Amino acid sequence: MSQYKDLSALRKLPRSPALSYLRKQMRPRKRRPTRIAPVLETGLPEPVRADIGAFTPAHLWNFISHYLKHRLGRRHPFPTYKTRRVTNGVYQMHADGEIRIALAGDWATGTVEAAKIADLIERFKPHYAIHLGDVYYVGDPVEVAENFLGIPSPSGHYIPCRWPRGSLGSFALNGNHEMYSLGTAYFSKMLPALGPIVNGRARGQAASFFCLENAHWRIIALDTAYNSIGLPLLEYFWPPDGALPAELMDWLREVVKPARDDPRGIVLLSHHQYFSRFERWYTRPAKQLTEFFSRPVLWFWGHEHRLAIYRAFGIDDGITAYGRCIGHGGMPVELPHAARYEQCVTDFVDERSYPNAEGLQIGFNGFARLSLQQERLAAEYVDVLGTVIYSEAWTVENGTLKRLINEPGLVERAEVTQ
Repeated sequence: MSQYKDLSALRKLPRSPALSYLRKQMRPRKRRPTRIAPVLETGLPEPVRADIGAFTPAHLWNFISHYLKHRLGRRHPFPTYKTRRVTNGVYQMHADGEIRIALAGDWATGTVEAAKIADLIERFKPHYAIHLGDVYYVGDPVEVAENFLGIPSPSGHYIPCRWPRGSLGSFALNGNHEMYSLGTAYFSKMLPALGPIVNGRARGQAASFFCLENAHWRIIALDTAYNSIGLPLLEYFWPPDGALPAELMDWLREVVKPARDDPRGIVLLSHHQYFSRFERWYTRPAKQLTEFFSRPVLWFWGHEHRLAIYRAFGIDDGITAYGRCIGHGGMPVELPHAARYEQCVTDFVDERSYPNAEGLQIGFNGFARLSLQQERLAAEYVDVLGTVIYSEAWTVENGTLKRLINEPGLVERAEVTQ
C-alpha cells in the first residue's frame, strides 16, 4: 500500500543546491510501518517512519548523475507576458461580494501534513489558491509531478499530492528549490497546469509573476527566486540576492503602473523574506520596489518554515512592510525559534509543539486564508488541525492600510465555507 512521505526525511534540509541533491539521495527507499501510534485524526493514511542513513558510496553515482543532469547548465529562459502574449498578467477580481484566497508556502513535500493542508484549502472553497514556492527536494520533473501536480511517480511508493484548485484560478510562485533544477520543471510542467479558470479549465500561468486586482486591492506576486541561484560552487562564496528580474520590473512600470496616489491597498506575495527575526534577510527586492510604493504594504512570504506575524518594518532604503511569514505549509517546523535580529518585532509566532505520528519535536504546519470584501481584508491563519490560531483584519483608506483586528491565540475551529 502506498503511503505519504515522512516529515523526518525533510528535517533540517539545508538551503543549498548540492546538499539538497545529497539529501534527495538519502531519502528512504522503502516504506516502513511507523512504530509510534498516529495522533492526528486526519482520515488520511498514516505517514511512514523514515530513518535517514548516512551518505554512502552506494549513493555517489546517483547523486553525481542527478546533479549533473538537473543542476548544471543554463537556467530556463525567464518567461514574460511580452513573449507569451496570451495575457498581460493582470487579472481582474470582482469588486462586490467576498473574494476568498488561500495562501501556503513551502507546501510541496508530499507528506500527510501537506495532504491535510490541501484538504483544508479545498474545504475553504477559495476563488484563488496560491502557492508561495518550493517543491522538494530540488523541484525536478518527478518531484513536481508527485508533490504538486498529483501525478504518481514511476516508483509508485508514495501517494501523490495535488495543489488545490481555486474556482477562479490557481497560481504558484517560483521558489529557490525549483531553481535548484534550473526552473525547468517549474516553468514547463507546473505553470501550464495552473492559471485562471476559463470555461472550467486552467488556462495556464504564463509567467512567474502576476497581479490580481479590483477597485479596492492589488495583490502583486513577485519572483524572488529566479535570481536566488548563481554559478555552482561560486554561489557559496557570493550568495545571490534574489533581485527582481529586469523583465519583471519593466512589467511593473509598463503594465501594473503602481501610482503613489493609488487609493487601493497593496498586498505583495513572494517566496523569500524581506526581513526576518530569525534568518537571513533578502532586502534587494524591497529596495527595487521603492520606485513604486511609498506607503506600507502587507507582504506575505515563505522560505522560512514557520508562522510569524511582524509589525511594520523596513530598512532605510527599502519599502515599509507588515511581514507575514507563512512558510509552514508542508516542511517540518523546527523548534524553538531562536531570535537573531531583535529589531524585527513580532506580534505572534507559533511556538506550539505538534503531536505527530513520527515522534518528532516540531511545530505545526498550516496556511493562510484571506477574505476580501470591498475595502476590508480579513486574514486567518489555520493550522493542520483546522484551528484558527491567529486572525487579523485590515481596511484601506486612500491607499493607507489600517488594522482593525489583531487577535493572537486559539480563536476557533476553522469553519467550512458553504
